[in-house]
Amino acid sequence: MAIDKPLIVVIDDDFTKDQPLYGFLETGYPAENIHLFQNSSDGEKFIEQNLSQKIIVLLDIMFNGQEVGVDIFNEITKKSALVCFIVMTGNIEQISREGLKNLINGHAWYIVQRDKPAKEILAIIKEAENHINLRVDGALEQWIFRHTIEEQNKPFITTRSGSSYTLLDILESLRTGENDEIGQQIAGDILALAVDLLMQDQTKIGE
Repeated sequence: MAIDKPLIVVIDDDFTKDQPLYGFLETGYPAENIHLFQNSSDGEKFIEQNLSQKIIVLLDIMFNGQEVGVDIFNEITKKSALVCFIVMTGNIEQISREGLKNLINGHAWYIVQRDKPAKEILAIIKEAENHINLRVDGALEQWIFRHTIEEQNKPFITTRSGSSYTLLDILESLRTGENDEIGQQIAGDILALAVDLLMQDQTKIGE
């Protein structure tokens, strides 16, 4: 598996390797990074088992007339806000108002008509990949997973108030906003530092 490329996970009961989009996916991503699931539960389980990887999900909403895709979206975003979802639908009007609200509030990256040309969908996937690569919280997550399990469980930072957090605490915070949002605070501090360094050395930007 190419670790510098995200996993592309397609959860769609009608999607097959014979479709044009799959051919376009193969031009942009290694075959071992592309995973197709017609069974929604299998796709959800695969994502949960690979949360340490960068993941872009192409998710169908309707399975046998039910909004199963919305349920999957809700469950995964509870576990991690760092998975990037591209929602595919034959007709956006088929999605209930509540389902659409969940997708929007959960920051689905894009909602796309499934009959959109495959080349255009691939371009959307590439935009999502760029978005993932530029996210400070995503980079911080990858950095945490480069540490051993023992290192991840050791106290890593202590706040002025005396609260201690392990790398896993920080990871949980990045994904869910829990643990006093310490993960978001660190990501924000990193971004602020980067901006400050750039402002101090503007003459070298773009050289």
